Amino acid sequence: DRRMKWRPGHLAAAAALWLAACAAAPPVTQPVHTFPEIEARQTFSVGYRQISDRYLEKLSVRSLAIEGIKGLNAIDPEFSIAERGEDIVIRSGSRDVRQWPAPGAGDADAWSRLTVDAIAAARRHSPGLGAAATELLYESVFEGSISLLDSFSRYSGAEKAKRNRERRSGFGGIGIRFSAKPEGAHITEVFDGAPAARAMLLQGDIITHVDGQSLADIPRQRIAKLIKGAVGSTVELRFMRAKGAEPIEISIRRARIIAPTVYLKQEGGVLFARIKGFNKRTSKQLSGLLAPVLKHRRDSIRGIVLDLRSNPGGLLSQAVKVADLFLGDGRIVSTKGRHPASLHAYNAHATEVARDLPMVVLINGRSASASEIVAAALQDHERALVIGSASFGKGTVQTVIALPNKGELILTWSRFITPSGYVLNGLGVPPYICTSVLSGTVPEMVDATVSNAPNLTRMLERWRGSAKGGLAEKKRLKSICPASDQRADFDGRIAEYLIANRDAYQRVLSLSPTIASAEKP
Repeated sequence: DRRMKWRPGHLAAAAALWLAACAAAPPVTQPVHTFPEIEARQTFSVGYRQISDRYLEKLSVRSLAIEGIKGLNAIDPEFSIAERGEDIVIRSGSRDVRQWPAPGAGDADAWSRLTVDAIAAARRHSPGLGAAATELLYESVFEGSISLLDSFSRYSGAEKAKRNRERRSGFGGIGIRFSAKPEGAHITEVFDGAPAARAMLLQGDIITHVDGQSLADIPRQRIAKLIKGAVGSTVELRFMRAKGAEPIEISIRRARIIAPTVYLKQEGGVLFARIKGFNKRTSKQLSGLLAPVLKHRRDSIRGIVLDLRSNPGGLLSQAVKVADLFLGDGRIVSTKGRHPASLHAYNAHATEVARDLPMVVLINGRSASASEIVAAALQDHERALVIGSASFGKGTVQTVIALPNKGELILTWSRFITPSGYVLNGLGVPPYICTSVLSGTVPEMVDATVSNAPNLTRMLERWRGSAKGGLAEKKRLKSICPASDQRADFDGRIAEYLIANRDAYQRVLSLSPTIASAEKP
């Protein structure tokens, strides 16, 4: 008999080998969701390459990919990645799952393939990663990569990217703002000229049904999806004008809606133009609102107040156009980054409106980005007095990169430089009259500012030369007029007082040191 005869020692050795094999091989699972590997390779390749090429600072594709793969740890804390010599290893707990040779540091296609292979291998050995939805995997990888970037760079998945595009460029809808109530959508604003306005919907109306579906106790985002639709399509609404009233049913054809950002009112002889953000129509809307008033009521208008308080910004091109409305010539803003396409100089085009009217700009600590461009340009060219607190100091430009998965990267790629030459980022715009520290009556606050003229002038000079002082100098300067997020009523009262008292207006305006040149690069 040539069959092996098992002895006790053989059995013990075999058992030990079997246990060792079990310990070395992580359990294999079947992922809950499929993962679109071809799309993912394309998406990561575009993302890694664009960040490496365009971000303010040079980053290798290798570092972006490694940090991206590490991001999967947010889903499964047992997951990790290690660099072992020239190899990349992914691990589950203390066990190796898979190992690859590291591609070249700048090879975006190869690193995207490795990223997708790492995800696929990890999902077979991690129940958490195997159960994760595709968008969560994308989000984890990109957030890992973006951890190397600044706080304004970010990734948006397909659904959020769609909402971002709608805010910038519009969407198919009826033109209302609303809040969700237990009984339905409570209309808080009807946009002028929109389909809802033409259908005679009013602020305060309550929409209870959309296309026959009740809106009772439905979340706001879900209601918005029901009301929105393709441009030219129709939506059936049932609404009530008052509680207990008979319901009204109407059919409305959807149009492209770009939400209004400008609100104009006249108080006495002062035009107050509040700008809440900068989207594709902001400058056109502002000029359209100003034109008939300045044409037909010019004699009754003594000045303009541009209220940019709590305006978070938006499109750079619109900030330039808004500033251009009030400037006859000179530099509005420059942008400077590492990528050649990020280098721009924007100048005024001699289309100034209301050039003979005094102008005041209101800002606070939540005025950021595009609103800071407008405030700085009008201040540097002595076209307007700036009142309030130091602004936020978000002085960087983001470019939007569309990804193959229909998401997008919002990537910082340049910095704003004001006409007088200072960099807005981390600093913001200094007001002439600082309402976050001054107190008293309006005339007292204006007099205190004029009395403090030498210090104010020195502060503005240092502000414009802040690049030489670094971060510590920026912090010191901002502390002189601490940022505030308030929209105090007396900001507007100071503006009205200065517009009504031209001598006081000119005295405050004269405190600004003259910029060397509006044409500097």
